[in-house]
Amino acid sequence: MSKLSGADLIRQKLKTVSERAGVYRMLDAGGNILYVGKAKNLKKRLTNYTHPDRLSYRIRQMVSETSDLITIETEGEAEAFILESDLIKKFRPYYNILLKDDKSYPYILLTHEDTPRLLKYRGSRSIRGSYFGPFPSGLAVRETIKTLQKIFGLRTCNNTYFSNRSRPCLLYQIGRCSGPCTGQISSADYAKNVDQTLAFLRGDHLTLQDDLTRKMLEFSARQEYEQAAKLRDRLLALNQIQDTRTQNPINDTDVVGFYRQGDTACIQVFFYRSGPNGGNSIHFLKHLGDDSDSDILGSFLMQFYDRVPPPRRILMSLPPPPGLEEALSHKAGFPIRLSRPARGQLTLLVQRAVQNATQSYRTQAQADDIRAEVWDELRTLLHLPRLDKVEVYDNSHIQGAFAVGAMIAATADGFQKKLYRRFNIDGTRAQTNDDFGMMREVLTRRLTRGLTEGDLPSALLIDGGKGQLSAVLSILRDLHLDNLAVLAIAKGEKRNAGLETFYLGSDPETPIHLDLKGDLIHLLQRLRDEAHRFAIGTHRARRARNMFHETLTDIEDIGDRRKKALMLHFGSARAVAGASVDQLARVPGISRRLAEKIYAFYHG
Repeated sequence: MSKLSGADLIRQKLKTVSERAGVYRMLDAGGNILYVGKAKNLKKRLTNYTHPDRLSYRIRQMVSETSDLITIETEGEAEAFILESDLIKKFRPYYNILLKDDKSYPYILLTHEDTPRLLKYRGSRSIRGSYFGPFPSGLAVRETIKTLQKIFGLRTCNNTYFSNRSRPCLLYQIGRCSGPCTGQISSADYAKNVDQTLAFLRGDHLTLQDDLTRKMLEFSARQEYEQAAKLRDRLLALNQIQDTRTQNPINDTDVVGFYRQGDTACIQVFFYRSGPNGGNSIHFLKHLGDDSDSDILGSFLMQFYDRVPPPRRILMSLPPPPGLEEALSHKAGFPIRLSRPARGQLTLLVQRAVQNATQSYRTQAQADDIRAEVWDELRTLLHLPRLDKVEVYDNSHIQGAFAVGAMIAATADGFQKKLYRRFNIDGTRAQTNDDFGMMREVLTRRLTRGLTEGDLPSALLIDGGKGQLSAVLSILRDLHLDNLAVLAIAKGEKRNAGLETFYLGSDPETPIHLDLKGDLIHLLQRLRDEAHRFAIGTHRARRARNMFHETLTDIEDIGDRRKKALMLHFGSARAVAGASVDQLARVPGISRRLAEKIYAFYHG
């Protein structure tokens, strides 16, 4: 009896599944987790998978690959949310909606030190201090810190630099630091500036303005006009910030807008962590399948706030799914309130978030439509009924040294960097100064493995002319892959972009000239340039690892006598590597041509 799989397996497993809340995992034949899901009622949720005709293509594909099903019952939906989030984070299943934007958001840090400093900070909160944010970009943090320096004069330098100053630095001269390093400001006054900075960052702007105004008038009354002028300048800068930033009656709050169309969606999160709008974060989700909007948003927020510290309140454009508030609060370690406001100014903030999500979605969709049209043009050019994946190849070396081959992959969704491959060429199977031989080695290694693993591209893109194309076609014939589509790009006159000539493997003698203003030629140029960038980067990395471990005799035409002359003149291989062409040419026995070759060996 054959082992059950797909919908039949799920029907069999349903006999022992309860109707309680819980989490389920779908596994393939190799034991890899395909999908992690949660359900208020496990039996009811899993029953949906037993009717493939009602499922989207992607979910049908997932069900067909399922060879095992594991369920875990939980005490309620909150525990299910937490467990689902932890499992997705740990296993990152292919069919789950995953946040690809894994960057850390920057914060403003005011350190807890004897002389506190302002910093832009990313990562775990390992430094003692007060953190403010997150901000949408490093630029936003830098601009905010610059403004705070002008108003409050706090230092930004590191502690080593601070403790070794004997006179004020340039920032003091231009009015962006009060000079605590050399006693230009007393410790008491600096501490007051720190307190005012904290008040500003926490949103207490009115109290700060009143305090500065009162002190300015006191200085003026005592005819201490210089001190009064400094406070006046602070007030002007502070008022300017107040005038240019939207004021909202909220604090420590995020606003989440959701827009969906079909199986794609856009989510925007606006940060209001210290009163004024601190920017926003945009996320596009694809392959949503049959999941409800509420489930999608709940899963997104669990992943999002796993990498971004959550606020105490989240305003949503959808009703919060049951258990989400409790789950987020549990993971954060403090109460978090979720709500969907029905009236007032908070409603306007949510509406604005939805409007922004809608506009971002439509802009992205328009760009995707253009990309789909161009991808279809490429499919037509290659005479293919279907174009799933294109692989692009390039080689890089210097006079045969540190030779590498590189392969990039692209689909209709863009570059697939997880599929990029590097090939070190050591000369045992191909001469490292023979471009055709290196291409033969790289393609033979890649395609042989692809045949074994059943992983072949729809088409190959080669950077080269008719000669390179002929060599590639010979390789494909040897591997019995004559039907694999190949497109070669021959560089234009003087290597000018836009003057390239293209040759198809199916008709290698007929040149193809594309519309210089068309999107298709720009797509092909991007693919070619990305492969070249990746090859050059791989070559340089390999060369850097070996630069000072290789001897000078690895350079063609450098024998023992010239090596000795170079070492006597410069003292070390590192000094030779750092020399200019003119400096190298001054060495006895080193001609200008040889000096250029040595320089190219080290610098590319």
